[in-house]
Amino acid sequence: MNKKVLIITYYWPPSGGPGVQRMLKFAKYLPQMGWDPIILTVKDGEYPAIDESLLNDIPKECKSYKTKSIEPNTIYRKFIGIKKNQRIPVATLAKKGGGWKSNLSNWIRLNLFIPDAKIGWKYYAIRKGKKIIRNEKPDLILSSSPPPTVHLIAKRLAHWSGIKWIADFRDPWTKIHYLQGRKINPLSRSYNKKLEKEVIKNCSKAICVSQNFVELLTETHRDKFQVITNGFDVEVASKERTVNDKFTIVYIGGLTWNRYYESFFSILGNLVKEGLIDNDKVKFQFAGSIEPDIQDKIENELAGLKHIEFKGYVSHNTAVELMNSADLLLLFLEKVEGYEGHIPGKLFEYISTLNPVLGIGNTSGESADLLTKTNVGQMVDPSDADEIRSEILRSFANWQKGEIREINPELIGGFSRKQLCKKLVEVFENIYTEQTIS
Repeated sequence: MNKKVLIITYYWPPSGGPGVQRMLKFAKYLPQMGWDPIILTVKDGEYPAIDESLLNDIPKECKSYKTKSIEPNTIYRKFIGIKKNQRIPVATLAKKGGGWKSNLSNWIRLNLFIPDAKIGWKYYAIRKGKKIIRNEKPDLILSSSPPPTVHLIAKRLAHWSGIKWIADFRDPWTKIHYLQGRKINPLSRSYNKKLEKEVIKNCSKAICVSQNFVELLTETHRDKFQVITNGFDVEVASKERTVNDKFTIVYIGGLTWNRYYESFFSILGNLVKEGLIDNDKVKFQFAGSIEPDIQDKIENELAGLKHIEFKGYVSHNTAVELMNSADLLLLFLEKVEGYEGHIPGKLFEYISTLNPVLGIGNTSGESADLLTKTNVGQMVDPSDADEIRSEILRSFANWQKGEIREINPELIGGFSRKQLCKKLVEVFENIYTEQTIS
């Protein structure tokens, strides 16, 4: 008979976007490894997108409980002038400028909603969590942030029930990139840091997606942490490679000013104008939410390109199909100092396709290391126009010759979601054994 784990996560299908993938894929494989997931999540959450296709990944053994939440988004939409049915972008706090209304709203969020704007879910989730624990009798609790509110919920439930609790961090907390350099009063910043320290001190074990992020989270309890990266699903790596009649460049994901590198598009446009890349033999596809001003600039830089498509947000399944059909996959890292541990979740899916990846951003971070170790691609400094140009031309030439890089399949296979779930289960079993003995 399987043991049970109560998973507290804000992002759960039909939520789309990157935040839902980690817990969903763990939940998918846990029943095969002796653990049935019980999900505590929000009803009608404020999601960056809706992706109904992800519901198919929820295993039949998984029970889901949803609660209401009080969120400030209705007021925020009216104040900013966002339509009622329009989704609020995940990167809202990362965007600077935008007028006094946007700045005031962000100041209120950063200084009054501690640790995050989902704090209105805490009361309802704790009340529902106690009922779940009484009825389902889970053996462990697992919470996954962002938003950090999930850890406050788990901390209360663990204290109330005496059940061991594991805290999972997909991102840093107080040192997450969009909080750096923002106008936060010392009291709010101090309180947020206090909550972070209490969570790390009180959880039985902490999991993080990269070693650098561990260092951003704590200085005193690093022995509690274990790194379990993000990954790709088995089905992604099993798909056959597509042979295209055009050199197909694909970018997947959202694009904000903090991840926009004009140099790439300028160089690509010039290569087409110079005739070094045949206009009839190149296609650019963009799938994801993009700020209108950025799209205008891209269209201007690639004005001479015949085949360019902006598909907007697509389902995860469609995104995977586009990745598999690409001859060159683009990765743009955040323009943030001290964020070497940032490995976008899509990078693991990129490398699973075995298609070439061109990354622009920090060349000494963990994303660059991953590309180097797997030999799937190259991370280039955004200021190195010659290297960007060379990488584009090299990929185009390889496509013409039908050549691909020699890769490390054994290393890539270690990042499958199923293999990573085995690591999580090892943590579960160790904590469960300790709990049983004590």
